[in-house]
Amino acid sequence: MRIRRAEADDAAALTALMKASAAYQGDYAGILANYAIDAAQIARDHIYLATDDAGRMMGFYSITIDPEPELDLMFVIDAAQGTGLGRDLFAHMRGVAAQIGIGEIIIVSHPPALGFYLRQGAVRVGTKAPTPTAAWERPILKLRVD
Repeated sequence: MRIRRAEADDAAALTALMKASAAYQGDYAGILANYAIDAAQIARDHIYLATDDAGRMMGFYSITIDPEPELDLMFVIDAAQGTGLGRDLFAHMRGVAAQIGIGEIIIVSHPPALGFYLRQGAVRVGTKAPTPTAAWERPILKLRVD
């Protein structure tokens, strides 16, 4: 596995990987319905992707800085769930966050992913109320990265 910084021409593949996730089907599909990663987002945010030995995209994460540091997106392809790839991406994210001077990062979790983030050391600090695009409550967590 190789982890590298995303480039502008990765935008369509990142969006496709995200939208193919079984975790965001059915009731959860609405949050991604009109969302697409674009070149501006890739230039602005800290987006890193993992590829397998054949160069196939296996997962990615995105750190946003404004208004406060947040793990904005984290996806692993369905076929790689449970293989340790998510843990490896999360460890990489933690290292990048520390390198860019982030001491603490917010995670607004997809409810089914809460256990994963807790196992990685994040602490639940609250709940985000439903919104028009996310019609369910979402756990809010914080992670110390320094």
